[in-house]
Amino acid sequence: MNTLPNQLKAPGVLASAINATANEMKRKIGQRTRKRYAISDKKILTDRKRGGMYLERAKGADTSATLISRGGMVEVMAYMTRRNTETTAAMLKVLNESAMTALEVDGRKAFEATFQSGHTAIVQRVGRARLPVKSLMAPAVPMLYGKTYEEATQDYYSILQKHIQREVERVLDGFGRAA
Repeated sequence: MNTLPNQLKAPGVLASAINATANEMKRKIGQRTRKRYAISDKKILTDRKRGGMYLERAKGADTSATLISRGGMVEVMAYMTRRNTETTAAMLKVLNESAMTALEVDGRKAFEATFQSGHTAIVQRVGRARLPVKSLMAPAVPMLYGKTYEEATQDYYSILQKHIQREVERVLDGFGRAA
């Protein structure tokens, strides 16, 4: 019995359970984010350079796993948009539950423009003059994850308990066969 704790390798078991929990939380947060927000460019949620979430795993005695999302504001084209017409400005929808909103400030309507580089964006004039124009930006991906994370943390402890139980059973089954 004295050698049982050494053979179970408790920190490794806990690290495995925490990593499995973090992976499941990452998946849940991603699913809830896609369900809540009207994102047309799905790559912004997976590409690390644009704010996609990634995991720093727990290892051995360090039993902390971290979900990380870094990134700045994204262009409105990443969300559900509608081109401008002769009478209406370009429209944007950020939340799935909301309606399309016309992008217009002080009578300056937003419109879709293609630059010389070939990049297409929804822009708005800065003043009354034709130029300059500015690209319109929308909420950053880490902000989206933050709002969804608050909802997902309610499930965290039950998920962690499930994974700890599974990892302990896995190690005990392996221990029983070795004896």
